[in-house]
Amino acid sequence: MANGRVSLGTFLLGAVVAFGLSSFSLAEEGSAKARKPIRVLLTYGGHGFENEPFFAMFDAFPNVEYVKVPLPEQADLLNPEAAHNYDVLVMYDMVPGISPQQQEAFVALLNKGIGVVALHHNLGAHRDWPEYREIIGGKYLHEACEIDGKSYPASTWDHDQTLNIRIADPQHPITKTLKDFTIHDETYHGYYVSPKVHVLLTTDNPKNNAEIAWTTEYGKSRVFYLQLGHDSQAWKNPAYPRLLLRGIRWAAGRLK
Repeated sequence: MANGRVSLGTFLLGAVVAFGLSSFSLAEEGSAKARKPIRVLLTYGGHGFENEPFFAMFDAFPNVEYVKVPLPEQADLLNPEAAHNYDVLVMYDMVPGISPQQQEAFVALLNKGIGVVALHHNLGAHRDWPEYREIIGGKYLHEACEIDGKSYPASTWDHDQTLNIRIADPQHPITKTLKDFTIHDETYHGYYVSPKVHVLLTTDNPKNNAEIAWTTEYGKSRVFYLQLGHDSQAWKNPAYPRLLLRGIRWAAGRLK
């Protein structure tokens, strides 16, 4: 942002998001105007990103209010009290770690119950906290390691890739009525995926794991992980904000 004005790219992204979301049916919207807004706690930090268009996408979401939380600076907010003030925790951070006390409070929050949506590089967050891979159902491996007796090499990534995305479960509320699509994004390969997750999207790009989005549960919390979303090249794809908003609504218990 310069001189208090929104950039043309950000304006166009917001227009694309609004246009894509305008195709929601009344059934999907679920009389959102009559409901209280979904309150989102949105974390970021530990990885650079295009701030302005990213937050513009959230600004365009109907019936969603969000508060930005930089990590690790404000990791103390991830405690059981957050369940009273927010409906969904959206995590776009790749924070290396938080203190043992903050980890304990975070787990207590999830055991109390809050919707969770983890995005893209959040798969590489909390690299030295094994429990985090159980929370979101997977882990980007920064170095070779062993998980549950199996050896894994370090994960890899590649920018500016074309991914064909297939709907693996067309009956799930998040993906119902959505169609297969193609997106320009970053690939991750060789990351760990828990056998407990329910896969929603897959890709055939050889530079990426097949599983690219899934749901799981941790404590009393619904969890949705979406690997897509490196930058505005992905965000401006109409399928992306629609999928993300559905994930937020599902995590909040607003989508059936």
